[in-house]
Amino acid sequence: MNSRQLYHRLLKEFRPYLWIGFFTLFAVGVAAATDVVLIRQLQSVIDALAPSHAVGGMRPPASGMLAMVQNWLSDLLPASDNAALWSIPAVIFGLALVRMGSSFVGEYGAAWLSSRVQANLRESMFARIMRLPTGYFDQSSTGTTLSRVAFDAAQVAQAGLTVVNVAVRDSVLTIGYLITMFIADWQLALFCLILMPLVAAVVTFAGRRMRKLSQSAQAAMGDLTNVLDESISGQRVVKIFGGQHYEQTRFDRVVKLNRQLAVKHAATSALNSGVIMLLIGITLSSVIYFSLLRHQAGALTAGDFVSFIVALMAMQSPIKNLTKINEPLQRGLAAADSVYGLIDTATEADTGRHDTVRARGQLTLDNVSFQYLGADGKPLVAEARPALDRVSLEIRAGETVALVGSSGSGKTTLASLLPRFYDVSGGAIALDGVDLRDYSLVALRRQIALVSQDVVLFNDTLAANIAYGDPAPSQERIEAAARAAHAHEFIVRQPHGYLSPVGENGLRLSGGQRQRLAIARAIYKDAPILILDEATSALDTESERLVQQALERLMDGRTTVVIAHRLSTIENADRIVVLDGGRIREVGSHDQLLANNDMYARLYHTQKITQVAP
Repeated sequence: MNSRQLYHRLLKEFRPYLWIGFFTLFAVGVAAATDVVLIRQLQSVIDALAPSHAVGGMRPPASGMLAMVQNWLSDLLPASDNAALWSIPAVIFGLALVRMGSSFVGEYGAAWLSSRVQANLRESMFARIMRLPTGYFDQSSTGTTLSRVAFDAAQVAQAGLTVVNVAVRDSVLTIGYLITMFIADWQLALFCLILMPLVAAVVTFAGRRMRKLSQSAQAAMGDLTNVLDESISGQRVVKIFGGQHYEQTRFDRVVKLNRQLAVKHAATSALNSGVIMLLIGITLSSVIYFSLLRHQAGALTAGDFVSFIVALMAMQSPIKNLTKINEPLQRGLAAADSVYGLIDTATEADTGRHDTVRARGQLTLDNVSFQYLGADGKPLVAEARPALDRVSLEIRAGETVALVGSSGSGKTTLASLLPRFYDVSGGAIALDGVDLRDYSLVALRRQIALVSQDVVLFNDTLAANIAYGDPAPSQERIEAAARAAHAHEFIVRQPHGYLSPVGENGLRLSGGQRQRLAIARAIYKDAPILILDEATSALDTESERLVQQALERLMDGRTTVVIAHRLSTIENADRIVVLDGGRIREVGSHDQLLANNDMYARLYHTQKITQVAP
């Protein structure tokens, strides 16, 4: 997407607030126009007060707004030269009132519009993030995504209304000053216009470089946020393994890169502005010289000379701002490219229309294969074998099936395919005889509850975490779920009971408490399909015994898929599926697999020996 397309798309964000934007820019233009009118009045004032410097020694008539005020005052005051003196403060006071009101409207409207659009962009980004496929998060760092929402969205606002605001204000000022100069002496004003082609060339060259630097700065800021996120969230691992020096080195490297890019950006901006101001300075000195000659020759009145020079000098500031407008514009466009890149990322495929209130829970895997792919659609590891390879399995409604095997055998991958965190690469999975891809994602995931070994809790109350996802939670159901998960006892001991906050990701709770809270959440959902990924891994022996009893009650009448490393927890499963290298190696009950004396038997006896070893 080129710069013009990006900017047009960005301006569309302001379309719902078109009238507010119009009045804001109108107020900005009025505020700028009052500054021009004030300078224009210098000609009349000086010619009125210094008649000896006028052409032929005559006092020229007042012009512009001053003349209008003088005519009005002449009707109220005795005919005398004092009318001009009365008009000066009247004009200034009137312009001050107009300037005050228009400035307030312009600045307030600009702040409201830019913050509103910035908020809309962040809401759109977050809405897209919540619907992105799991594969996106496998390949993108959390820090980069955070930087896009927090940092890039703010930069985009500058490329929208802020740039337009500056363009309108300083364009009005520049045009107004030019008109003032042409009225005073059109020949000198025409001489000043030779700057324009040179200024355009400098701005174009600087703009291209600043765009590239801004894009590099966006990526560098994402790297910095990523290092911060990893180092802070993993601070315990950093400390225990002595990684402070390594993390400091990583952070120093990205800080250095950000600093270098900032210096390059500032140098480009300064050079751009400096060259333009040099051109203006050369022209200004030449104009002052020639205007003095013309004034001495009687071609310029004192008022024309002063208003021309003041307008020319005042025009430096808006021209400087207009040349610098390219800087926030290019920075904002680079950020817009990042923001819209996220907003345009394809969401999870959700073309299914099948719905059901409550599924029976029969799962059928028919020749299922799956391979993890990169952003380019190719395998993450060249010539890597599939994570699952032609797996076929029938899980009856209400049956408990345990998945076991060594690390990398495909257990977690298979469980991740059931709620369609990933779509199969080959074959099909059906729920109650209907392909999972024919279900809408909401309908499918409504049928599944998940308890993972990596418990995720939100920085909210204990009750809100148990009833997570329920728009109208029931306190009775919350307490019943907590009792079933043996979490009620520690919850009521909290300072505010069920309304106690859990802290960031439940850091105020022990590992066992967090695990029991996650189990209570699954019990509260009461879904017909249950996925347990080492659900008792963080519990002590007594808690594990109690929670295992609760899980057995929970699993009754539900289709349950258990991912287990501790084989002692799955001995009562209806069937145990042994995976090896992405394929099913054995299927049977605990006793049958021990009798087979194959892979499961070896794993089981190895764990037994490890458990009884001193």
